[in-house]
Amino acid sequence: MTQAITLRLVTRQAGGGEIVRQRRIDTGEALIGRAPECAIHLPDLAVDMQHALLRVTGLNRVLVESLTGQPFLVDGKFTLRADLDMRASPVLGFGDYTLQLGLGADDDIAVTVQRKAGDAHPTPALFSLRANLFSRRLMAWTLGLVILAFCFVLPFGGRAYLDSLKIHPDRQWSTGPLSKAHAFLEKDCQACHAHAFVAVRDAACLSCHQAGRPAAVQDAADERIRREGGADYPLLVFDHAPHDRIARAMPPPPTIRGKVGGLFETALNHPSDRCASCHREHTTAPPEPAVAKTADILRTGKPALVVVSDCAGCHARLKMRLPDTRLIDTPDWSRHPDFRPLVTVGFTGAQAKLERVALSAHPVEANGLTFSHRIHMSPTGGVARQGFELGLTKGYGAALTCDSCHRADGLGGFRPMEMERDCGACHSLAFAQVGGQLRALRHHDMRNVPGVLAGATSAPGGANADPAVLRRALQPGGLCVDCHTVRPAATPFGGQILPVKVASRLLPAGDFNHAVPAHAGLGGGAAQCADCHKATTSDRASDLLLEGIATCRACHGKTERDTPRFAAANCAECHGYHTPGQAPLTGQDRLFRALGAAPGAKARGMPLF
Repeated sequence: MTQAITLRLVTRQAGGGEIVRQRRIDTGEALIGRAPECAIHLPDLAVDMQHALLRVTGLNRVLVESLTGQPFLVDGKFTLRADLDMRASPVLGFGDYTLQLGLGADDDIAVTVQRKAGDAHPTPALFSLRANLFSRRLMAWTLGLVILAFCFVLPFGGRAYLDSLKIHPDRQWSTGPLSKAHAFLEKDCQACHAHAFVAVRDAACLSCHQAGRPAAVQDAADERIRREGGADYPLLVFDHAPHDRIARAMPPPPTIRGKVGGLFETALNHPSDRCASCHREHTTAPPEPAVAKTADILRTGKPALVVVSDCAGCHARLKMRLPDTRLIDTPDWSRHPDFRPLVTVGFTGAQAKLERVALSAHPVEANGLTFSHRIHMSPTGGVARQGFELGLTKGYGAALTCDSCHRADGLGGFRPMEMERDCGACHSLAFAQVGGQLRALRHHDMRNVPGVLAGATSAPGGANADPAVLRRALQPGGLCVDCHTVRPAATPFGGQILPVKVASRLLPAGDFNHAVPAHAGLGGGAAQCADCHKATTSDRASDLLLEGIATCRACHGKTERDTPRFAAANCAECHGYHTPGQAPLTGQDRLFRALGAAPGAKARGMPLF
């Protein structure tokens, strides 16, 4: 059972004496910060809104972690994370406040919060509107009226005069031109700024970019964009994660200017969890690609849609800001964790149980099949000989290759296997002879195989209705056992076929595209199937024929100087930020239809936004 936290807030009175307020927190967690909703509320400008999290981790032990990257004091030393023993009575420091930790009277954790001596009323003049020389109130009114006159009244009242001087006072309200993707909206401010004096909200962005809408609605939106002069169709997006978690995961701005700007945005109703919080328009991108693109570090360059934080900005130290996340910190490509494929580990009835298992644990797939890739792919074995003889009339080679059975779907993946189409040339499904004709199972409809078998064997002129015919199908050498896992069972046939589940995508959060020429074996130095899938040595269908990330690094992240097979190592090569669990939406059929290309083609390198 988690220990409770007893919180004691000590306030000094102006005339002397102390007021102690006490309350109990049963959850074992307390948020520390300047925000009013924080359990340990510290109204000090030196403390971030949600500065740190105090969490009970064991008997008489707590973990205190910074949520913003800003340090705090532990017994006089700055740190970002501290695992503390309450028996040592540690003292934390946040701005002008101290937090004395220790053991409480009821076997709980006691936290005593008080402002440091002499700071009960810090610098009141700093927040006062009084001034010795000029009244701050008068100065505020004067500057406000000047801004109103020059930025609002003058542009309307003196419009003809200003036009003759080629002055455009309305431009002072804009921080810069629109990017190329949104340039067609240059004179349609209301398309994004739907309400006066209200920051752009997500509804305005999703009016063009929302995925999952009915086709008619999306076609109408595309037509409106084309009619208004848009050069490209917008990239459709889903949500990446709950907005409050995105806001907590984002690192603080790297400069003082950015931090101050964030305070003003919060005060002026610019929420930090909007689309426009990350995708900043009316800005200019850094002139060099290697320079980080952040909203508070703007350099001379072309108008661009600036992304506030790149992937590594959040994921480098994600655990520190989101302790409950299941994701692994990934600072860069060289320290990317190895794959954790989603594999079938068993069944509950006919429902497959899927789990993510690290490759280091050597996972196997309980897919219900009995199959040997090695036997089928041996260039000198019996399968090759059979393929040669059958292929004399059907046009395939002597030995089977990967594409003899695995057929590309045109989207960078492969079609689901079909027994009749992919295996039926060699493996017959005939199980009985009725009226001089062979009866065969319909493999794609396996809901009542025993019933189908029994019906055929009891039909007039058919085989003997004795269950022995059915048992033979489930015994070694029988019709079903060549491919299916059969276990003994108390049935009239003496066995039961296990359910079958072959994962169509082992890495559902990534987008490995087999149609990329270098992945499809096209061009000098391109990868072959055997480079990534060791099928020629596999005798079990349960073998997970997937190589680790080290194989990817043989090409990705290298340069032409390192290897003739070189490729980028950008996160977006394999991951879509707005499409968790799906491939990035870079290959949209509607764009290709507009360009006259075949639907289903991959839109790598196409001008999308």
